[in-house]
Amino acid sequence: MRHLACLAAGVLSLAPAPGSATVILSSGPVSPLPSELGARARWGGTGFEAVMLDAGTQVVGTTLNPVGSPVWQLGQPHAFRLFWEWFSGTLTWQIDFDRNGSFGAGETASLTRVARIGTTFDYILLTADSRTAGANSNAIDINNFRINGTNLGNFTADSSSPNIGQWFEPASPGPRFRSIEILGDMVYRNTGGNGAFQGERPRMQLQFFGPEPVPEPASWVMLVAGFGAVGAALRRRRTVAAA
Repeated sequence: MRHLACLAAGVLSLAPAPGSATVILSSGPVSPLPSELGARARWGGTGFEAVMLDAGTQVVGTTLNPVGSPVWQLGQPHAFRLFWEWFSGTLTWQIDFDRNGSFGAGETASLTRVARIGTTFDYILLTADSRTAGANSNAIDINNFRINGTNLGNFTADSSSPNIGQWFEPASPGPRFRSIEILGDMVYRNTGGNGAFQGERPRMQLQFFGPEPVPEPASWVMLVAGFGAVGAALRRRRTVAAA
């Protein structure tokens, strides 16, 4: 029975379950993985150009710019939240445009992909780009960056380091990313000219890579059948030993 209990524990551990793990900075996957889901925010002059991505393709494009005061301000922190709910297949992208400490209707966009229900991920990639020369040079600060409660610090794209490209993964040993909540503050800064940000504008993008496959129903049938076969073999062994 002890062998059966161990085998049962091994089989059950294969089933996807909600959970989170401590997150660490990573060098990324050894082999290229597909970008599955993601979101991008770009300075748009009168609001954020917010984009949501599925398999690298833009599927939602909107401007997160509610009516209210204060309006967008350079040099001021704007909180953001990207949330993946794995059991419903819903991705939600929120930016506190008017800096009132909450995400209103005009500051929220979401999409649901039924085909991705149960999808988990191996890596998260944060990228950001700034314009480092010319009349409208700019910079972006990403502060208090947190994934599932782990504070991962601050990141800046400016003239000294115009691009951010940082990978994250769960600390090992631990589960892969299931439901994911990413929080932080974005600060856009003008570093030259009139601040109109004509041409290339500063942007931040978050992407999820490498979904952990969800076993098909047929796979679960095979696992259960294998469990039964092992149990029958152990029972026969005990019968022979008793005889």
